[in-house]
Amino acid sequence: MERPYLCQVSKRVSCGACCGLYNVHHQSRSALETMLAARTQAFKRVPREERTIEDFGRGQLGWTPEERPFPHFYHCPYVGLIGRERDRVGCLLHPDAPGNRGRDWRDLSYYGAKACQTYFCPTTRQLSSEHQRVIREVSDHWYLYGLTITEHRLWSAFLREVEDRIGRALSRDDVRRRPEAAVWFRALAALKLAWPFRRADAPGPCNFFFDDERYTRLDVERRDPSIPVSPYEVIFRELESRFEDTGVLRRAEAVVERYFENLAAVLVN
Repeated sequence: MERPYLCQVSKRVSCGACCGLYNVHHQSRSALETMLAARTQAFKRVPREERTIEDFGRGQLGWTPEERPFPHFYHCPYVGLIGRERDRVGCLLHPDAPGNRGRDWRDLSYYGAKACQTYFCPTTRQLSSEHQRVIREVSDHWYLYGLTITEHRLWSAFLREVEDRIGRALSRDDVRRRPEAAVWFRALAALKLAWPFRRADAPGPCNFFFDDERYTRLDVERRDPSIPVSPYEVIFRELESRFEDTGVLRRAEAVVERYFENLAAVLVN
């Protein structure tokens, strides 16, 4: 069976993470929607010529690299909103984008057309095809999907824990037949948005997922070395956690435990 395509999934679900979509000063959904809508509208008025397109890109940034969560990672000024209703993210330079009339302008982007055409994030290799299909199935909006689809270690820990609890492998049909399971999976993924135990110096919900180890994710920070290792250690690491004492750790465990208990209950019925 052909492997799932993770970049463009459905009418509302797509990913622009490798374009640096989330590598901006304000990473909230409303801030990104506002920025992308304004950018897309402005690009409609740009004549499709090399000079004017490059001028547009230079005028879009509006912040310095030092203001980005990952200063040595780019944010492409040509990622915008695509689709009939402009309801998912995509490339404004793509030949299928409105106004381009089939011409590919992606060579004008920072990484160039070849990178756009050939690069696929580590999730495509690190997660099984069926687990990728599960994630696609439970996702309902580009914002949370793009923030988390590159988090293959986090998703692997989530899915492995659920499978251990139900005693079998998960499949896309599990969530197709049980819409409530999709709701709980999205709630799990949304822990990344407002994890109350996140370290103060963490870059926020965005993720540097490339394999060059330029921004390595740190181990769980423990103020007291007597705080024990948790069964959810991988999850806590990927959520960039910091624990003051064992009591705080136990509260964090109770948060994720609730999601897993509810997911398992839905999936075994």
